[in-house]
Amino acid sequence: MRVGIFLLGMAALLLVGCSQETPEKGQPAMQGDEVVVYRAASVITMDAIRPRADAVAVDGDRIVAVGNMLDIQRSLEGRQYRINEQFKDQFLLPGFIDPHLHPYLSGILLPMEFITPHDWDLPGKKALGVRGRDAYLNRLREHESDLGRGEWLWTWGYHPLFHGDIARADLDEISADRPMVVWHRSFHEIYLNSAALKALKIDEKIARQHHQVDYDRGHFFENGMYLPLPAMMPRLFEPERYVGALRHARKIIHAGGITTVADGAFGTLDVNQELEAIFAAGWDTRLTPFRTFLLLDGKTHGAKRGHEEVRKMVDFMPRRDRGNVRFQADQIKLFADGAAYSQLMQMSEPYLDGHEGEWLMEPQELEDAARVYWNAGFQIHVHVNGDKGLDVTMDILQKLQEENPREDHRFTVHHMAYARPDQARRLADLGGLVQANPYYLWALADKYADVGLGQRRASQMVPMNSFVRTGMRVGFHSDFPMAPSRPLLLAWAAATRITAEGNVFAMNERLTVREALRGITIDAAFQIGKEADCGSIEVGKMADFTVLEQDPFEVPAESLKDIPIWGTVFEGKLFPLEQ
Repeated sequence: MRVGIFLLGMAALLLVGCSQETPEKGQPAMQGDEVVVYRAASVITMDAIRPRADAVAVDGDRIVAVGNMLDIQRSLEGRQYRINEQFKDQFLLPGFIDPHLHPYLSGILLPMEFITPHDWDLPGKKALGVRGRDAYLNRLREHESDLGRGEWLWTWGYHPLFHGDIARADLDEISADRPMVVWHRSFHEIYLNSAALKALKIDEKIARQHHQVDYDRGHFFENGMYLPLPAMMPRLFEPERYVGALRHARKIIHAGGITTVADGAFGTLDVNQELEAIFAAGWDTRLTPFRTFLLLDGKTHGAKRGHEEVRKMVDFMPRRDRGNVRFQADQIKLFADGAAYSQLMQMSEPYLDGHEGEWLMEPQELEDAARVYWNAGFQIHVHVNGDKGLDVTMDILQKLQEENPREDHRFTVHHMAYARPDQARRLADLGGLVQANPYYLWALADKYADVGLGQRRASQMVPMNSFVRTGMRVGFHSDFPMAPSRPLLLAWAAATRITAEGNVFAMNERLTVREALRGITIDAAFQIGKEADCGSIEVGKMADFTVLEQDPFEVPAESLKDIPIWGTVFEGKLFPLEQ
């Protein structure tokens, strides 16, 4: 009987033929109504019912069959298909998802000089890390000396805990007449020299009245940044600079094996300019191997026009969808406390050095805004970093749920730099979700153990196993360019909890490799409301695959981030990485 089935299967293979052709980049893998069956060393589906398969069949942009060859032949009986074996030695996973990054930040920061505490190695962007005040200032001098007359110096990556304190006077010493803009590693702070303050026509009287500005030091942080930003925007959005950077970002995202991204706060600076730049950079075209979902920044627009108007604005935005670029209908982004990289998250216990955190939206302001969107049935996403910020956010969620109970609301907390173990159960009971950035642990925990947080709290940064143990679906994001847009790196950080100095913090908070991979596939899809179309390899979903050269379950967890990526299949089209 087994022999008979085998012979029937071989006959079917011979009838349909077996193609070894490799379609051109960005071209369909099939012609007409022909179905393509991809055989692989293994198809890792992230589907609990069928975790592994031998092959997957694709018709146009959708998956039509998954399983072993006999399963697929039976499901395709009577249809024309061909077998593609180019992935026979490789591993297919669902297309990776980065559910929170920032195209506009990429457009702003990628053209700048990177002077960061850690090395950066991205396609077309490499920079060696710098530590210490003297080394940092020397690097600034080097970049300043390379510039022509009249050029501004723009740099990103400064962090005082790694680079020492700097102020306007230090920048003036390097150049008294060249405008200099030093952007903090968090993006939530900038330092300006006197020439930049003059060129931007900063109103000194207004600046001195803002509690998140230190005018004498040239330091603008959190909401204080909105004083110089309007005057900086014409330079930041200069088309050749900005659109070119977005094209560069497109290559970086593809190199991470990503087929779906979501903007974590769109329109912070200017909706129209940001959108037109994305279109000009070709993100909406068939040559871009990923789709982009845009999540509107409710904080910024709510402050300008009121949240009832923003709610109506969100209803309108999908009319501006184009190609691969689409707005998230009925979803909004709000903000609680300050940045993790700035160590301005709100903590329930004081910082050891006596400084205090900051609010991006005061608690009552956040509650009033959230109520508008909650009562309208929106999925609410909130930027939260500290445990006090999380307490406030959960208090608001609980109050809203008591006032107007909702099921499957998917209220999602973003970043989660630090949380207490007791908070996991409460958030789960409230139906909340966590979308975390495990890169924080790698980059910051060693330094924060010495300054600000102390060893106990620093070791518990991004404590994801506490949340996974509740049954919560946890996702991971890069917040690019706050972390490299490399989902395997994020999964590695969550699975190993290895820091930049090679320490391992809170091993009990490690995830299994499967749990970590869920955070960049199906659980990430769930958090942005796209699990019906992507996140796993199942019949009916989009034909999005990340093609790996090694099985992530067969290599040590410590090697997860180093698995080579062949490229992706996006909506049935092949996109190998550029060599």
